[in-house]
Amino acid sequence: MNFKSRIFLVCFSVAAFGFSGCNDKFEEYTKVTDATLNSNLYQKIQANQNLSRFAEFLKQTGYDQEIASSKKYTVWAPTNQALEHLDPAIVNDEAKLKEFVGYHIVHQSYFTNSPKPELRLKTLNGKYLKFSNATVEDAAILEANQYVGNGVLHIVDKALIPKLNVWDYVMSISGKQRDYMQGLKYTVFDPTKAEQIGVDPDTGKPKYREGTGEIEKNFLFDKTGNLANEDQEYTFILLTDAAIEAEREKIRPFTKGATPEEEEKLASVYAIKDLAFKGLYTPENLPAYLTSEDGVKIPIDRNAIISHHFTSNGIVYVMSAADVSLAEKILPVRVEGEHPAGFSRTDKSGNIAYRLRRNPETQELFNDIYVFNHKVNQFHVRYQLPNMYSGTYKVYWVAPNDVQSIAFKQRFAVNDPKSTQFSETDVPLKNFEEVYVGEFTVDKLSDLNIYIVGADNGVDGQNSISLDYFKLVPQLP
Repeated sequence: MNFKSRIFLVCFSVAAFGFSGCNDKFEEYTKVTDATLNSNLYQKIQANQNLSRFAEFLKQTGYDQEIASSKKYTVWAPTNQALEHLDPAIVNDEAKLKEFVGYHIVHQSYFTNSPKPELRLKTLNGKYLKFSNATVEDAAILEANQYVGNGVLHIVDKALIPKLNVWDYVMSISGKQRDYMQGLKYTVFDPTKAEQIGVDPDTGKPKYREGTGEIEKNFLFDKTGNLANEDQEYTFILLTDAAIEAEREKIRPFTKGATPEEEEKLASVYAIKDLAFKGLYTPENLPAYLTSEDGVKIPIDRNAIISHHFTSNGIVYVMSAADVSLAEKILPVRVEGEHPAGFSRTDKSGNIAYRLRRNPETQELFNDIYVFNHKVNQFHVRYQLPNMYSGTYKVYWVAPNDVQSIAFKQRFAVNDPKSTQFSETDVPLKNFEEVYVGEFTVDKLSDLNIYIVGADNGVDGQNSISLDYFKLVPQLP
């Protein structure tokens, strides 16, 4: 039995017989003897004369009360010497000073043995800093792990200046790519952000105050994610004027729009979307290729790197070229048959089979869709393809016919199931090979609906539909 347990039993026994005084002994045993734990972070900073300037900033910004509370914090406090040459634009601006001070504080306690080898921590101003066992950002830790009741204090040799995020950094650099990115902003209406002022008596719909509920978005962010998001790290390529123009001209034939203005925006979006990559790739770990969210491989020529700049949420490389092969950028599109978006009728689910098959020649397993005995003229299966580049595509499919005793016909159609642009194609017995179906042209970059249409009859076994996949292969110059 340990000492603490013995005290408890003694106290219980004494209490049972009406004696007192044991509580004092127990409290004496359990009371905190480390006086440091009775102080808070603000008191700790105040007591250090070499941190008096930072203590003043804490009081000016109200963070003195924050780090004096019962919550846990870690503070990296710059010395007076480190703050001697702090930009007056920060000191004399209330908002900037608050952002500056908040960048030195994070929630929870972090000692120098925590990073393995580095931690990315969110500060009270919403940005992130990097903490290792000897540094925080580019500041050296002079005195570490000074703990108090509500956290940990580290004393550092430099002021921590909040960095711009990727978006803000690019917006601060004049050039054509910045201008193109700015031109991709648009607004949408969000009723949850709008002020309702009544109800339309005719429609019964809410009426909102004009100018409220408008949310700014960016077509580029729709493809890459929000480059201003502090919670996600990005690697971003900022091209020189000549280089971004070369990439826009290269992609322009495939991004035709309904209007000249739309074509300009599409050329910008589709040239720039593949210059953003999730994750931080520093010069030390920069690979020969980076892959964008759309699966496009971008070659990284180190000789084309003019400079690089760390941001609060990643890194920006200024480059004189990012020469992307069209064959890497305008990729074939393969759509699996078992992933339809809809059917011409909804009452034939019993006639639709999603199968797992084995190719008898290669022994590979594959999934497909098989529609049978539905007795509907030109029954169709629909597939949706978003954001298809303008240009000409050759069409191929694999349509296994391995359970019927007769061949049948089916047809490929674009945007209209009744279109006769493609004639009916034979689906022979036990053919697992890719078959050329035909070609078609997309006039402007847009979403497509693709239809696989059964034969124009209602005879069982002769208007079946079978599809492992279809593939659209863009024709490049």
